[in-house]
Amino acid sequence: PAGPVRAVRLIRNVDLQMSLSRQVDDPDGGNQSGRWRITCDGSMVVDPVQLVATLSNSVQVRRPTGTDHWDSLACRQLTLQFRRRVGAMLESDGQGSLEFVQFQASGAPVQVGSVENDLEAQANWLGYRADAGTIELQGDVAARWERGQLSTQHVLLSRGKDGRIQRALCRGAGTMTWKQPGNPPVPVTAGWSKQMTLAPEPGTNQDLVVLEGKPVARYRTDSALTADSIRIWISRGDVPAGRGNGVGGTRVTRLIARDQVGVLTPDGYVHTALLDMAFEPISARKRAGEKSRRLNGQPTLGSGPGRVRPDEQGKRMEFWAESIRGRLGVPPAGGELALLEVVTEGRVGLSRPAQQDADPVEITGDRVRIVETDGGGHGLTIVGQPAVLRSGSHEINGPSIAVNSTSGRGSVDGSGTLSMPVDRLLSGDPAPPGTRLKVRWDEKLVLDGKEISFLGGVKSELADSRVDCDQLDVTLNRSPDLSVDTTRWHDIEFKMLRFRHSVRLTRYVFTPVGESGQQHTSKRTPRSHLAEILKARLANLQIDMVTRDSNADGPGWIQTWRRGRRRQGPLAPAALARANLPLELDAANWQYLRIDFARGSQGNIDRGFATFDDQVQVVSGQVSRPGDIVDPDRLGRDSGWMQCDSLQVTQERIASNKSESPDGRPGSASLVLPVAGATTEPASATRRSLTLQARGDATGAGRMSGQSWYGRAETISFNESSGQVVLSSLGSQKATLWRRDREDSPFSRVDAQRLVMSIRTKEVILDRAAATRLVPKRP
Repeated sequence: PAGPVRAVRLIRNVDLQMSLSRQVDDPDGGNQSGRWRITCDGSMVVDPVQLVATLSNSVQVRRPTGTDHWDSLACRQLTLQFRRRVGAMLESDGQGSLEFVQFQASGAPVQVGSVENDLEAQANWLGYRADAGTIELQGDVAARWERGQLSTQHVLLSRGKDGRIQRALCRGAGTMTWKQPGNPPVPVTAGWSKQMTLAPEPGTNQDLVVLEGKPVARYRTDSALTADSIRIWISRGDVPAGRGNGVGGTRVTRLIARDQVGVLTPDGYVHTALLDMAFEPISARKRAGEKSRRLNGQPTLGSGPGRVRPDEQGKRMEFWAESIRGRLGVPPAGGELALLEVVTEGRVGLSRPAQQDADPVEITGDRVRIVETDGGGHGLTIVGQPAVLRSGSHEINGPSIAVNSTSGRGSVDGSGTLSMPVDRLLSGDPAPPGTRLKVRWDEKLVLDGKEISFLGGVKSELADSRVDCDQLDVTLNRSPDLSVDTTRWHDIEFKMLRFRHSVRLTRYVFTPVGESGQQHTSKRTPRSHLAEILKARLANLQIDMVTRDSNADGPGWIQTWRRGRRRQGPLAPAALARANLPLELDAANWQYLRIDFARGSQGNIDRGFATFDDQVQVVSGQVSRPGDIVDPDRLGRDSGWMQCDSLQVTQERIASNKSESPDGRPGSASLVLPVAGATTEPASATRRSLTLQARGDATGAGRMSGQSWYGRAETISFNESSGQVVLSSLGSQKATLWRRDREDSPFSRVDAQRLVMSIRTKEVILDRAAATRLVPKRP
């Protein structure tokens, strides 16, 4: 029966040319040829009612884009959808009454190519909508273009007004690879398991790529980034592109990764919840001038490879923080990324094992900032409660730590602590294994090259010694290397120590158990005997660790308590009572010495001498326990005092295998300076014999070996080894000695140019005596 035409079928070898409107084919009107050519080996069926045309079997579509250039499509079946133009005129206007809506291509594989855009793609199904300018590919999608390639299951692309791909949506798992500018080009790969979207960033010339579903981004072949979500900003057209160079005009400008972020570089591992990095181009001249001095193992994507030796791959750095933000420099010819700045916040930690050319490093704090400085170095700022910086066995902590590897300067604001191992004590003696110097301060630490200053309430501890002062200035043998990648502190040594303002010192000296022949009965079995206690108060103290010279400013004083010999005798009731006392309060006597001076003191630790000037008073004697003192106005057994304008203290070295000196007292530790002497004094070591020489209007008194004496002379000296007191005067002046052998006998007075009195034998030798007479005993 007659009726409307339902279908038109062309059997085979169809060749169709189709002219589309400029709005669909070339919005800018720049295309010289708007004709599409479609061919197929099979049939073509046209439905004039639905306005649908279907071509099958080896369908080929070509769209010319210029001289010898065209876009092409190859598939097994192609469906074209048209619609009638709204308001189309009956007469011909050159555009026809139909307009193209969309086409669908199917059959594995569907292949798309563009010579002008250097694009090749294939899929199982492809759809194109002319009104929206979208292209959709499904099933085993693979695309390659000049700048990279894409592989996924479902892609939806949108063209912009300039004909370029403006938006993209990839559903399902996929990967995308593109090349950063460089010579050779630097490959960057992104993979995802859920979806990937690409869209223009409003107000910029950049595209935003969002990866979801445990995405992974790789820089080169040795650096990788993974997170729950990754956002990548890519610039468009700001890098000139040229044919044959393998590089397009795009580059990554920013990257943000969120939640369970992990970064792997040749230098280390990074763990964080937020990673925000900006990529900035840097000049080749600047890069060469700084000699690529990058931070080893910093938390950056693609930090320089090769920093960790192949045999040290297990010694990579580990870095963790709640958030990491920073800037990386991108060289024009590719190469390693340069760290410009990085800021980490929230429970920040860095741990780098020891390497061949660097000590191990640990950093902890609440906020860490690393910034590039002039000369290729880096500035490091650590803020925390507390912030901690460890390099090898050295440790610094405080509220805020700042160091600059270029200038060699640094500071710690607020109270903090410095701890470091030492090989020798301040006295120059070898330090026991594991000995550490600890310095605490209340206000600030300042590092300027070789100079370190500790300010405010400084407390320094070394072994069993402690020095408190208001300021401590230290001069080192060299400036420490403050760069995190080559930090080496183990060969740092002290050259000069300056304790300033209100210096307070306490020192304890111990004798190992069994060295002195004494045995402990205490159940706690202490490691050693307490042999000496020293306390001092000085205005300032300076020690030259090279020459061993020392200088102290007064007014000040020095006190020492040295353990004496245990008294020998039968076990009496008094001795039984003392047996119940603690070990330190045993029957052994303690030798007490105190020196006061008003102006200053100079000495040398190694040579064992020191001088004290202006209003000097020295008091010595025996006490029952540390802390007890000798009152110069009420002298007890074996005690005495001297006053003078200047006092010289000398300690002569005496080789001995015994722990006791000839007069029955133990070999003394150093009394020259508060810091002298080892913390442990073995009995078999070389001991020092004490000599005191008072000059300038000297006076002295003592009670020793049952005799009392009082003297006045220009010079009074006492030698511990010989047990002699020498009084002498100059010119016409005479030395005067008042002496008595027993407490109930009267004093005798002797005037002479020089007098030598033996404490042991009670003999007195006179030189140019003037007079001798008895002093009546007071009623």
